[in-house]
Amino acid sequence: MKPRLLQIANVGQICGGTAACAWTVTQALPGFDHHVAFLSSIHADTRRVFVDATLHAWTTVTLNLVRSVCPDVVLLHNISPQKLNQRLPIPTVQYVHSAGRKAEADVTVYCSHWLAQQFEADSDDVLWQGVPLVNVARTSATDRPLIIGRICTPQLCKWPMELIAFYETLSPVAPEVWWEFVGCPSELQAGLKQACGGRARFFPAGWEQRQFLGCWDALLYHHPTLPESFGRVVAEAMRAGCIPIVDHMGGFREQLREGGGFLCRDLSDFQQAMIQLRDPSLRKTLSQQTLQIGESRWSLDRFAKALLTRLDAAVAHFSRAAS
Repeated sequence: MKPRLLQIANVGQICGGTAACAWTVTQALPGFDHHVAFLSSIHADTRRVFVDATLHAWTTVTLNLVRSVCPDVVLLHNISPQKLNQRLPIPTVQYVHSAGRKAEADVTVYCSHWLAQQFEADSDDVLWQGVPLVNVARTSATDRPLIIGRICTPQLCKWPMELIAFYETLSPVAPEVWWEFVGCPSELQAGLKQACGGRARFFPAGWEQRQFLGCWDALLYHHPTLPESFGRVVAEAMRAGCIPIVDHMGGFREQLREGGGFLCRDLSDFQQAMIQLRDPSLRKTLSQQTLQIGESRWSLDRFAKALLTRLDAAVAHFSRAAS
C-alpha cells in the first residue's frame, strides 16, 4: 500500500500561488497516494490538472478533517495559525513560500535562501521547488523575430502601471523585438502596446501558457517594489532554455547566481541585457547554460530526493516527540 500524503494549500487556483508547487509534489512523488486540500474554492482548471490526486475543498483545517483523509504525513503550504491553530498529531512539514506567521510543524522549510533569511532560519532549511520540463521544440531566432515575454498571474499588483514607462524606454534599444505578455490585465494592454511601438501581443493567463517559455528567447520580469521569494516561472524558463532577464531582488539572485541569465539593478542593466541578447551566438551560449543550470537545480528528481529527506525528518521528529 502506498504511503498517503496530504497537502494543504490556501488557494485552489493552479495559476499562481502555491497550488502549482503542490501539483509538482504529486508529479515528483509517484510512489505516494496523493490528497490535496484547498482552503478556498477549487477552480475548474485546477481539477483538470490534478489528475493524480484526490482533491478536497475546506474552509479551515480541523483535526477531524485531517483524520478523515488518514494521511501518513502532511505537507502544509504557507498555512497560518489562523487556519491551523494546533500541532497536528501526524508527522507534518510546513513549506514556507512568503513572509508572515506560519502554523507549527515537525519540520519547516523555506522556498529560498532569501526568504529563510527573513525568518532567521538556517540555509539547511531551504527547499527549492522542482519544475517540469516545457516540451516545446525551440526554433532558431534567425528564422523569426527575437521574442521576449512576460508571464504572470493577472493581478494588478503583479502588473504595476510603471511598466508602461519602463517598456517605453526599453523597447527602442532592440527595435526588432516582439514582446509577448501572458496574463496582462486589460487596463495596461493599450499602454504597453504603444510603449512597445505596436510590437506587442497579449494572451490570457492559463496553465498551458507555460508552453510559451519554449518559444521565447528570453523571459523579462521587472517589478520595482515587489520582490519574489522564489521565481517559479524563472525556474520553468531555465528548464526550457529561455534566458531570464530579471530584477536583482529576492529569490531571483540565488536562482541566477551561477549565470544563465541577467540580474538587473536598474534600467541601464536591463538595456545592456537587451543589447547583448541581439547577438545570436551569445543567445545560443546563454540558452545552453540556462538549460544546464535548470536541469541541475530545478529537476523533479532533485526535488523529490530533497523533499523525501524532509518528510523522513518529520516522521523521525514526530516519533521522538511521541516517545
